[in-house]
Amino acid sequence: MPSVSSPTKRSLVLGLVTGLAASVLLSTPARAATPQAPGDFTGHGFDACVAPSQSVMDTWNLTSPFSAIGIYVSGNSRYCGDRYQPNLTKAWVQRNANNGWRFIPIHVGRQSPCFKNNPASRVQKKKMSTDVATARAEAVGEAQETIAALTKYGFGPGSVSYLDLEWYSRTAACDNVVLEFADAWTEYLHAQGYRSGLYSSGSAAIKLVDEARLSGRPGFTLPDHMWNAWVNKVADTRGGPYLSDSGWTDHQRIHQYHNGVNVSYGGKTLNIDKNFLDVGRGSVAVKQSKPCGVTRSFTSYPTLKVGAKRREVAALECLLKNQGYLKKVDTAYGNGTAKAVAAFRRKKGLGSSGTTNRATWTALLAKGSNPRVLKEGSVGQSVWRLQRALTAAGLKPGFSGVYDTRTVKAVAAYRKARKLSGWATTEASVWSQLQRGKTA
Repeated sequence: MPSVSSPTKRSLVLGLVTGLAASVLLSTPARAATPQAPGDFTGHGFDACVAPSQSVMDTWNLTSPFSAIGIYVSGNSRYCGDRYQPNLTKAWVQRNANNGWRFIPIHVGRQSPCFKNNPASRVQKKKMSTDVATARAEAVGEAQETIAALTKYGFGPGSVSYLDLEWYSRTAACDNVVLEFADAWTEYLHAQGYRSGLYSSGSAAIKLVDEARLSGRPGFTLPDHMWNAWVNKVADTRGGPYLSDSGWTDHQRIHQYHNGVNVSYGGKTLNIDKNFLDVGRGSVAVKQSKPCGVTRSFTSYPTLKVGAKRREVAALECLLKNQGYLKKVDTAYGNGTAKAVAAFRRKKGLGSSGTTNRATWTALLAKGSNPRVLKEGSVGQSVWRLQRALTAAGLKPGFSGVYDTRTVKAVAAYRKARKLSGWATTEASVWSQLQRGKTA
């Protein structure tokens, strides 16, 4: 990729001593998960030449906005090949998959015949043959290599491998060979049950392949994903002047928008490229659960006391019932409900009143099993629970079921109000405050 042209770039820099407590880093171990490459997701990712240490991955998991990481798995032209990857193993992939990371496997092999190597680089990239038949055979060989690497690291069929074609000065002859190479690569991956991605500079192979799509090049099999290196420093999947809006519209895009930057989270620093992904089905909300058959999501959570008769009472009573404080659920706030509220409040250190206030709502709504971390792009019942608790706490995350930009802002505001570290993620410290009924 463009940002790995010198030995100083991509080096993993040890950060300052992290301020994260060990109890937070080790909270809520995840169960074994199938590594996703990259799966269904809309959100932030990064790539680094060397797979980071586990310490860095754990810290960034909790503190950074990134949920996906690009890893260099195969290809004879990688700047950081196997000998420079002390951390990249099947166990490393599995552990980080268990913690919720997604992966962008990268193959850097033969380049366009028009590609020019940097003579000073320790890696001199190989080039495709100028003969079309030979170039296609080379592509099949490289597709076989990347499938072997995917298998080695625990990625199954359906995974995407991204063919990295560096920038080259386009000519008609070189363009033709590149298209034939990409076509053969994609066709072989498809035949074996895998999917094809193409990474390149926007003005080089990205634009070339989009032109081939627009012109209807006969017999050309399109890559499944397009990874557009267009450094405009905007985290979205727009293609700009290189990748038209009419193609790869079904969650099939990654945008590399900022290259070769040193970034720190939790005291750990890496040199990375920043990416924004919209892949698979994207981040799709799960259906909101309704225990007791009642909704628990309201734009505001009113103060309730004996005599209240409204639908929010049923939600309150359902929450109390699920936590063992009440047996009956209706829409009437009677003395039994007040006693249950008082018992809950006493247990949480919120006083002994039978009135339900914002703090009571916040603590009740936040109750549940806490995932290791939630961040932009996360989905699941825990996201719905977070959005309800934040709303009760006085913020406006909305109810999308997706950890979206509104939720990011609400979490940042809550963290600031509670004097927590200024991240955009929801981890143990946020849940602890919410479950104690702490409002914004």
